[in-house]
Amino acid sequence: MFAVPAFGAGGIVLEAYTGQRAADANRLLGPVLDELAARGFSAGDTVARQIDSKVSRAADDKLPGDFSAQVDKGFRLWVSGKFDDAIKVLVPLVDLAHANSGAFVRDPSLREPLNKALIVLAIAQQRTGDPSAARATFGEVLRAFPESQVSRGTYGPDAAELYETVRRELAAAGKGKLTVKTDDGAVVFVDEVFRGTSTTELSPGEYRVTVMLNKVPSRSHRVVVNAGNETTITVDAKLDQALHTDGWTGFAFGSESERDAHEAPYAAKIATSVGASAVAVVGIEQVRGRPAIVGSLVSLSSGREIRRASVAMEPDPSTDRLKALAKYLAGEEPASGIEVQPLDAAPKETPTGVAPETSGGGGVVAHDEVGGGRWGGWKWITAAVGVGGLGTGAVLLALDGSCSKKTVGTPCPVYDFKAGGIGTIAGGAVFAGISAYLFATQSKEHPKKTAFLAPTGDGAVVGIAGSW
Repeated sequence: MFAVPAFGAGGIVLEAYTGQRAADANRLLGPVLDELAARGFSAGDTVARQIDSKVSRAADDKLPGDFSAQVDKGFRLWVSGKFDDAIKVLVPLVDLAHANSGAFVRDPSLREPLNKALIVLAIAQQRTGDPSAARATFGEVLRAFPESQVSRGTYGPDAAELYETVRRELAAAGKGKLTVKTDDGAVVFVDEVFRGTSTTELSPGEYRVTVMLNKVPSRSHRVVVNAGNETTITVDAKLDQALHTDGWTGFAFGSESERDAHEAPYAAKIATSVGASAVAVVGIEQVRGRPAIVGSLVSLSSGREIRRASVAMEPDPSTDRLKALAKYLAGEEPASGIEVQPLDAAPKETPTGVAPETSGGGGVVAHDEVGGGRWGGWKWITAAVGVGGLGTGAVLLALDGSCSKKTVGTPCPVYDFKAGGIGTIAGGAVFAGISAYLFATQSKEHPKKTAFLAPTGDGAVVGIAGSW
């Protein structure tokens, strides 16, 4: 039996669903997440903050309907000399705008009030004696709105002079290149400005990159461009559209086929991006037509599942069964009450090498593939092998000790079939047990593959049954 190491310290947990997340997901998944947390996995808001800070932020479309009116309010406060009050109004508005890139991608007319908010904020910062903050805000204006003007008549000579100083400094620093690699058909926006080419020359500084695919924005990616260098960023629009970090952390797929194709590789990609040592995925889906809580452990190197198991939701699963699922994902042997799902025919990876799944219980184990079916012919094949083995063993034991060939005047040599007979009967019993299991658990939906493990006197018989 191969030992599968326990792992989890530094790992993360992501949830996955097809369509909307179930209303009772917190209750159902709570024991699984708690047990994984006890074994070193981070989940929920902790992982969301890691993703938001290291990978991307949601490019929401949740600006208030009176965004422009609130910018005007800040402008009036500045005009009246209430600079601190203007800053208190404008800073949250600018932060809100940066967190809602999707709103500006969908409605470019919102860029003008944002430009106004940034200019007024910079001048208010200058008037309150914070020139470094004012220069930083003017730098944002020049990168996002390079055609903007700060007129002396509207904003005063001091503001206009500082703005021109920052412009000259940026020009003297030179340009850098930003290349955005993304899905075919996606449209690229940098600081919410449409870019018609994948490579753009920009002034040095930090930028927000969002792409639009099928009229749906991706998440917002922060990237720093340095003068004289080329920076390349890859935005997977489909991954971004599936990724969720508000309230729960994981993926919401539009269809089962999308989930089957992308759940594991997306999980590995996110885990690698945040520097996690392992990644588990838990969620709710249909297993042979019945709802189940499903968990998997994914290889960071290959983006494939290492182990996968489920717990039926009917009847309502106990806390112990849900914790047993988490323990299995964290490296323990499967316990009673969970159903281990076979993986693809490729070797089963672990963080330290390759090892097949083991039952840990010493008995015959057979598991069906999720959503698949078992070919019905295997129960008849194993039955035939089992009956043949039992019959042959019985014949060998009956002949054991009898005379094999009678010759006048010589001793009679006897058959020595005891060991072979016992071994053959044991093998027949194993296959008879497998057949009984297959007959008892045969699904009407006929899954595609069945894996089995059967102990023998000095080892085990492992097999995978499937349809071709």
